Amino acid sequence: MKSNRNWLWIVAGLIAVVFFADEIFAIIGAVLGLIFSVGFTGLLILAIAAVGFFVAMAIGLSVGAAVLVSLGVLVFALFGWLWPYILVGVIIYLLVRDRPKTV
Repeated sequence: MKSNRNWLWIVAGLIAVVFFADEIFAIIGAVLGLIFSVGFTGLLILAIAAVGFFVAMAIGLSVGAAVLVSLGVLVFALFGWLWPYILVGVIIYLLVRDRPKTV
């Protein structure tokens, strides 16, 4: 029969918590902070797009033009927020793409 060694994992976990509690809490805090910052930033971007829509409607544009204004605001806001990720993505793409063979 196989021996049950769950107690060994529990002891190892307790020792890890004793020695690495600061690092564990730092990782948990960083993950929660990232979730909250992305969520609040996303809500703020949507609020900015809504303000753009209502301003366009207030000055007398049609609904279609107001939607285009709010989409433009959304694109500019997202580009301003996501440009570092876009830049890293383009650099990674340039590094891993298959280069065409010249004749």
